[in-house]
Amino acid sequence: MYNVRMKHNFDTLPFNDDSQCLSDDVHTSDAETPTQTAFFDSALEALNAAAPMGSTVRAVGFDHADMFLRAGYRVLEGEADVAIARGGEREFDEARKFPCKKLILVPTHAYAAVATPRYRTQDKSFAVMREGAKPFAAVFDKTDVHSNLASLFGEIAALDLAAFDVTFGARMRGERADRELTQEIAALVSGLTAELKQLEKDRASQANALIAAGKKTARIIERRPELLHASGASQAAEALRMLYAAEDRAIGMRGETEMLIAPYITDFYIKSLTSNKPEFPPDNNKRIDSICEYFGVDVRRACVYTTAIYPPIKMRLFEYRRDEFRAELLRMLSELNSRQSAAWHVFKRLYHDDGYGLKTLVDKTDIGLCVALAPDVFAVDSMLSFLKQTGRLEKYIV
Repeated sequence: MYNVRMKHNFDTLPFNDDSQCLSDDVHTSDAETPTQTAFFDSALEALNAAAPMGSTVRAVGFDHADMFLRAGYRVLEGEADVAIARGGEREFDEARKFPCKKLILVPTHAYAAVATPRYRTQDKSFAVMREGAKPFAAVFDKTDVHSNLASLFGEIAALDLAAFDVTFGARMRGERADRELTQEIAALVSGLTAELKQLEKDRASQANALIAAGKKTARIIERRPELLHASGASQAAEALRMLYAAEDRAIGMRGETEMLIAPYITDFYIKSLTSNKPEFPPDNNKRIDSICEYFGVDVRRACVYTTAIYPPIKMRLFEYRRDEFRAELLRMLSELNSRQSAAWHVFKRLYHDDGYGLKTLVDKTDIGLCVALAPDVFAVDSMLSFLKQTGRLEKYIV
């Protein structure tokens, strides 16, 4: 039998201070930390603001480093004055592996992560959140947007469900819910959806709209870093990534998979709040066995990342609070569901084939399993994490 009530798990329970989930094993900068990440339109413009010519640069994700050499900088592979990374979170993580005085991020996707010191990386098979150097600058280059329009929109729209889950977590902890934040995100998503719909097939204008919305998204996450990957859809997408990696199957970009999974999560949340049918408590031993079987991970690491079962007194308090705020939560989900439906139609049209390829991007038979195991592969304060504790997810583990 596995020791699923180990102290490590109790220290990282959802609905506690989420700083506990962050690792101290990171490289941080010795230079001054900017109060706000600066935004630029080109990598060279950002680099010129960060360091004088002759400084050393570590470039990650660039096909050619000649542009930095021609501009008068020295390009190194390791520690440098400036680290500049182009791409998504994988490249951002790579840039942080060696100390640097200033960090510049050039997203081709992952707009939400470019202005916060919090970032996601991997601990072998599992994803973890860490705290590192705050980016000095972020570059929103419109020439890098056109091939990833749908994924970028999906990442921005994913913030909507994250706002709900952050609200749910606050309610479970007995804290004040930030209604202004929720309204700001709802307005951002609905406004961007409407704008992209009007600009249908005008990819240049859609790219400009996504860049503007991406900057707003980055500023929101800069203020509220707990929103980064805070939703049940983020958890399920992470489980799906692990499943596909274990089976050597290709998977889409994060924004695409979260956009596909989010409606399932929202519908599941609504059904769970409208049903009081009792369920048996979760079986962590069975869950660990399933994670090892389906995701091909080491049993010891699975034990570490599996969240412990709540003690009865804590669970009764959370169930009371769920019932107390049920009407508010259902109203939020109803409005969220409407925005998701509108966003989905726009999302499909951002592809050259109008979304035809989405039919095979994710196998729907995998979604139930990944949703069920998601809270034990990526722990955040989501309603999905709470539903694990109620036993509502056990029936989907086969």
